[in-house]
Amino acid sequence: MAGKGISGVGNQAAILTLARLANYGLLIISPIILVRMLSVAQFGSYREFLLYATLLNTLATFSIGASLLYFIPAEPQCRWRVVRQTALLLAGSSILVVGAMVAIDLASGGRLVGHFLWPLVGFTLLSTNLDFWEYYWVATKRTGLVFAYSSVRLAGRVTVATVTAVVTHNVEIIIWALVGFEGVRMSVAAIVWMLVEKSATEPPLAEPWRALLRYCVPTGTASVLSMLTRNFGSLVVAKTLGPVLFALFAIGRSGDPVINILRTSVSSVVLPEMVRRGHGSRDASLALWRRATVVNVIVLLPVVVLLLLFATPLIAILFGKRYVAAAIVLRIYTLLMVRECFDFSPAVRARNETRPLVESNVLSLIACAILLALLIPVAGLAGAMAAVALATLVDAGWLAYRTMQSYNLTLRELLPWGSIGKTAAAAIAAGAILFAFAWRQHLGFGLLVLASIAYLVSFALLVLALRVPEAQTLLEWTRRLVPLRAATSRRA
Repeated sequence: MAGKGISGVGNQAAILTLARLANYGLLIISPIILVRMLSVAQFGSYREFLLYATLLNTLATFSIGASLLYFIPAEPQCRWRVVRQTALLLAGSSILVVGAMVAIDLASGGRLVGHFLWPLVGFTLLSTNLDFWEYYWVATKRTGLVFAYSSVRLAGRVTVATVTAVVTHNVEIIIWALVGFEGVRMSVAAIVWMLVEKSATEPPLAEPWRALLRYCVPTGTASVLSMLTRNFGSLVVAKTLGPVLFALFAIGRSGDPVINILRTSVSSVVLPEMVRRGHGSRDASLALWRRATVVNVIVLLPVVVLLLLFATPLIAILFGKRYVAAAIVLRIYTLLMVRECFDFSPAVRARNETRPLVESNVLSLIACAILLALLIPVAGLAGAMAAVALATLVDAGWLAYRTMQSYNLTLRELLPWGSIGKTAAAAIAAGAILFAFAWRQHLGFGLLVLASIAYLVSFALLVLALRVPEAQTLLEWTRRLVPLRAATSRRA
């Protein structure tokens, strides 16, 4: 039963990962296209808008949509009443955030967001409202719908951005085109919601607003602080070093959406399952989280090794030689990737303890500000990335401590160190095959792909030979998934 449970979670996590990769396609795919159509300064300006939009989106959503992952499993008979509350709270939050931004920017003479003000108003309101669908479908175990929704959204976003760039080569027109696309999305979502919403047929909630606010205030504060911590270096670079250097910094961190999606997709699926299992057994809940952590390590550590070795040729191939200086930023970024293997938030959120999330992010933000002040004057872009990466270790350390407190665990009991150590050893040992290619600055695309495939195959064989249980589970799940897809294809 345990194997079946983890496989079901793995299936959902894989689909959700693909869906969220699609949802963030604007940040993942469009840079590869737009760097070839815009100057470095124009591309830096475009990424600056996306940075502000990301921060405003986090402020406006305030983890309100994510609360469905907790409340739908906890109140399955009132799911649409919970959704309705979520939609209303999202509307109020987004209007409040946008109003505050407009007031501050106008009062400061445009020094907050400058000429991005009105596009940000439209984009934030239209992209955040009625955008709870992913969390609703994950909480109700319908991740296939998440993939379909996000794929359509990706196709629309990338098409709009790319076509507008080809026709106009104008950053402002590209931004307004994206605003228009989000307006269409929200209109369609409103029509669908009116057709499927069934809150009138459900029993009333025991605590209509108090429980939701009690959950969202600390988790939303934590998510805002986390996003601010992760992007504080980008804000400082954008505001102090200008669009050209910010473009290089953004390219060095271009994997950020992918890594964040891989981690949060697993967490989003694990959290509701931990809540369900936690009603019966704390140990069953913890076991699922520990296995998910090892899965994160298996997925991310090989990527760390590849990026450390091939950062320069990878950037040259994907973004062009104008951005090769961003390689040092990408290599330092791998330290942040190692931290992302260990996501303690589901463990504390499953016990409805959200205060540690706020505490860890406050400490991390303070550390980031201090490190940025110390390292940017000394090392420029590399210093900014080092400050961000080191600050995330402060966050991880505090959350690990609070998790041990919550579950009454020792450091030795906290994580499956044996599986993690074996995975790390396999990742490092497999890297030996890449030494012949590692320092070639102009590695061709074909050779880069072949070397990476050889490394990944070697790593997979080693981690299976070392009998890491989670690797065996992933292999068995993949074997079951392939015939399932083939059967589905034949029926179609």
